[in-house]
Amino acid sequence: MFYKEKHNPRPSDYNRNGKLSYEAILQILENAAGNHSANMGDSIADANKNGIAWILTEWRIKIVRRPENGEPLNIVTWVRGKAPASAVYRDFLLTDANGTDVIRAEAKFALFDLDTSRLTRISEELFRSYQPEIKTVFEDSQRLRAPSEFTSETELKLRRSDIDFNGHVHNTRYVDLAMEALPNEVFSKDDFTELHILYFKPVLEHSDVKAQYHFDGLSHLVTIYADTVCCTLVEVK
Repeated sequence: MFYKEKHNPRPSDYNRNGKLSYEAILQILENAAGNHSANMGDSIADANKNGIAWILTEWRIKIVRRPENGEPLNIVTWVRGKAPASAVYRDFLLTDANGTDVIRAEAKFALFDLDTSRLTRISEELFRSYQPEIKTVFEDSQRLRAPSEFTSETELKLRRSDIDFNGHVHNTRYVDLAMEALPNEVFSKDDFTELHILYFKPVLEHSDVKAQYHFDGLSHLVTIYADTVCCTLVEVK
């Protein structure tokens, strides 16, 4: 089933350069996914009450064209696959008023048992309730690994607004944390067209957080640590 909705950007969606911010892109995609789930009777609130929650483990985003200030967007999202597994993929396609692609994205979600604090298998009933599609926005797959070395390290101070209702840094905030670790000359260009984020562990409130930066000649890689634990890897290029 293809779920569709429209998004009319708000002033807060744009950065100081008048461009749709990278975090706003994640928020738009996340909200569309949440609305789709609620529409299918699988709302986040109900899932948490039942002790089962979807957790995001990966984002992959291709920015074909950065939407301009005030430009309305058409959003389509769907769950992909043929059979339930330990994780499910969700695809997104954002188009402009003319139907031209502006953003393509893929997210990977796993089902988490809050009582056992372990991942749990997705049931056939839950998977089929989304009426999954075969279509994918990416024909290839990409693996991402944390670099074995880094060229700079940045200490990060968490703010209260970074923390969600679970006591974790909200998943859309990690891209902005990663931006803090980029060299000024890289950050100021503000011209990234690809984002790839892997979530290994949540960054908890009151953690000592740092980000290590490395450029491999093609991609800018930022590894985010909470205390000594590697929590998130962000690639931008």
